[in-house]
Amino acid sequence: MPTSGVLVETAERPDSGRKELPRGYGKTMAALLPRDPDWMFVYWEITDATMAAIAGERGSGVFTEARQVLRVHDMSGPGGGAGYFDVPVRFEAGSWYVHVLNGGRAYRCELGLVTPAGEFIGIVASNTAVLPSARVSDLTDERWLQVSPDFEKLLELSGVEYIGKGSGEVAKSLAQRWEMLLSVFSRAASWGVSSLSSRAGLPPAGKSFRLAADCELVLYGATEPDAFVTVAGRRVKLNPDGTFSMRFALPDGVTDLPINAMSADEKEARKIELSVTRRTA
Repeated sequence: MPTSGVLVETAERPDSGRKELPRGYGKTMAALLPRDPDWMFVYWEITDATMAAIAGERGSGVFTEARQVLRVHDMSGPGGGAGYFDVPVRFEAGSWYVHVLNGGRAYRCELGLVTPAGEFIGIVASNTAVLPSARVSDLTDERWLQVSPDFEKLLELSGVEYIGKGSGEVAKSLAQRWEMLLSVFSRAASWGVSSLSSRAGLPPAGKSFRLAADCELVLYGATEPDAFVTVAGRRVKLNPDGTFSMRFALPDGVTDLPINAMSADEKEARKIELSVTRRTA
């Protein structure tokens, strides 16, 4: 054993196999994440013990005779249920993208089997996730109706970064910012504010043709509810189900967003490095 404080060099190379994440964690679970108004992402794990228990209760041929499906429940109706639809999946896939027709609603997914007789055998259900709406919100905040002489400061006040917000809150914030941009655009054009025109790409006074645009980044993910998570060095507040989302203003250039997660007992850690590039021409 080397003496404490003495650096001992070795020719041994690290085991490359340690870089791979395990296929599963020995726990039957499912987690649902919103992606955009039309798509969700669900990932799951069904352990051998769970499969064996179902086979023991329903018979060894249940997995070959029944269809494997992902049942998508619309939770937005009265009493938390407005119907469902089934998506054919294979349990061994471990994850699936789900397309929905109605954004801005709450959904929950459940992995299960549909027998030849039409009976549904539920295995594991996910959390409930709310998709952002595909339309601009009808609700506006009157503070955005005030035109500031400094357009850049007004954009900063609109909220360049929101940490720990749910997907519904992020969607509302994005809608409010868009309403603010339209409001500034309209008033600056009608009043002929030249200082705003030069900064925001607004037309000269008296011109009717105009164009304005903005770009923001929404980052979302999930981990264990009691984990310690940081994004770009800042701690993220997790939702009760372990999901999280963040909203960033996206400046020109490269934005690096390293994501680090550590288990509550500090025995396990995971890291994901994201890099986003914006170029405005």
